[in-house]
Amino acid sequence: MPFGSGDRAQLQRIIKQLGELTTDLAAIKQQVSDQHRLIEQTRQDTTAAITSGLAEIRAVARDGLARTNDIVTGPLASIGNELVAIRGAITQLDTQVKAQAASAPPAPVAHNTPEPQPELRPAPEPEPTPRPEPEPEALQPPGQQDTETLRAAAGISAATLHAHRDTWEFLVKHAGTDQHFHLPAEVQDAAGTVLAKVSGPSLVAALTSLHRVSHTAAEAGTRAIAAHLHERLTETVQEIVTRPHRGDGADAVRIVIDDRAAPAEARDAEQ
Repeated sequence: MPFGSGDRAQLQRIIKQLGELTTDLAAIKQQVSDQHRLIEQTRQDTTAAITSGLAEIRAVARDGLARTNDIVTGPLASIGNELVAIRGAITQLDTQVKAQAASAPPAPVAHNTPEPQPELRPAPEPEPTPRPEPEPEALQPPGQQDTETLRAAAGISAATLHAHRDTWEFLVKHAGTDQHFHLPAEVQDAAGTVLAKVSGPSLVAALTSLHRVSHTAAEAGTRAIAAHLHERLTETVQEIVTRPHRGDGADAVRIVIDDRAAPAEARDAEQ
């Protein structure tokens, strides 16, 4: 059946579209070809730049090595020549010394001459022997610590110590080295006096340390302070021994080191 006018028009449109597609394909091929040429040119330029750079680096390295060789080789050669000259001078000097020693006359033989006798002097009189100084009086060894008191102190959970700061520092100084003494976590300070809560093991350490210091300290004042503190701690612990109580229902242990004179009214009443 022959094509109509409408079929011919559609066929022309198809042919036209095919021609446009062919043109577009040709343009794409041209772009791809241009990209290939650009990539190839870039690769060649990069390779040339790298090659040129490496050549320059090699040239600089060779130049640096050559300069280094010149800088080092020259002084080393000069030092070697100086060493050779020094060795030659030493050899020449050694030869001259040996020649002079060979041509020198022999030393004269010394005749036996009597040695001079030492001058006799009178023996010095012996110095008087100094009298021995009297030895200091030996300190008495500490007596036996009361075991019952130490056990009672060990059973105390916590005791509040009320004393002057200097007294507290004395106690810490002499009992702080004991393995059972532990500084309290908090020490309250009020107008020069302190309130410190010490444990039973710390009281045991204080009793044993103060007992030792009161008998072995070199200074009388130190012995007196240690003895007084030991006595006050012992009195407080002895109250627990005579009137023991465990758990709640009793007053907490309180150690007050604050001796004072009796009021005037109490003195008048006693008189």
